[in-house]
Parts: sequence; C-alpha cells; structure tokens
Amino acid sequence: MSKSRPTYQELENRLAAAEPIVDALKHHEVDAVVGAEKIAFLLLREVREELVNSEAGFRAIFELAGIGMLQADSPAFRFTRVNQKFCDIAGYSAEELLTKTYIGLTHPEDRQRDMDGLARVLQAKTNSWSIDKRCVRKDGSVVLVRVNGAALRDVGGRVVRILAMISDLPADRKVPVSSTTKSSRKSPKKRH
Repeated sequence: MSKSRPTYQELENRLAAAEPIVDALKHHEVDAVVGAEKIAFLLLREVREELVNSEAGFRAIFELAGIGMLQADSPAFRFTRVNQKFCDIAGYSAEELLTKTYIGLTHPEDRQRDMDGLARVLQAKTNSWSIDKRCVRKDGSVVLVRVNGAALRDVGGRVVRILAMISDLPADRKVPVSSTTKSSRKSPKKRH
C-alpha cells in the first residue's frame, strides 16, 4: 500500500488547521501538541533559544571592562576563556593566556596558598574561594590582585571548570600571609 503525496490544497488546509495551535504555543496558552515528533521539535527549539539567550547574557557579563574574568578547565586549570581586562592585568594577549594556567601566573611565593584554596574546591569542601595574591606579568613585573572564584560542577559533583573575577589592587598594599576561603556549601568560613 503506497501513500500518495498530499496535494497543494491538502497542505494548505493542514497549515490553516495548525495556525491556531502554533499561535497558542507562541503565547504559552498550551504546553504541547499531540504527536511525539511535534513535541520534540518544539521543545528542542525552545531549549535552543534559551541556550542562545543564556550564552549571550553570560558573554555580556564576561566581557565587562571593569573587572578581569577568566574561565579555566579542571584539574589543570588551563585558561579556556579570558576577557580583555584580565589580559591587561596579566600583560598577555588572549591567545597567549589560553596556553597558560591559573597557577602558572601566580607568584612562586603565593602558589601554595593558592593551591590550598583550589584543593578545597576540588575536594568539595567549598564551591568558591577568595584570595589576594601576586601574579607575574609577561614583562616579569608583579601585580597584586584579588581573585574571587567559583567552581562549576557536573551532575556528579566533580569540578569541570572554574570561573573567577580578578581585580588589581593598589601596589602599596601588602600581600596577606593567609588567604580567605568563602564557602557556599558544606564548610564554615575558615582562615588558612
């Protein structure tokens, strides 16, 4: 038994019958249309639109000129995304920073404190951290920065990347002996 192709008039009639349903979906008057293929298509389209909107919002915030922003993978903490302000603070181009790691820019005397904070994040003792530390710029000069970072975890709780805001601090400010780790989960505020 073979199916014949619908005529132009039949297609036009189907489209006319579907218009009220499409309008109802657009105005959120109904949640679904009967038929698995139609539901899947409509849901995927809506998810895609939300993802595009979310990414555009994140990109706009990330590129704010007033504060350095970075994203790095885990566990190596290699930069995967940086904004222009962070490039200015570090003295590197974005392309150069994408070949470097978060710890690699840290002054050698501050690395252990920095790694201790990151270890707490990896061990799920906290989801965020804050540290004042020295960074070594491309030209070898040292800049004091404040880092406020957060971990992004997968559904299993594993850290997949970190996001951090970096602000440069006045040059006459002293480097602290200990870092402050802020907890957004599980642990109370502690000093190291």
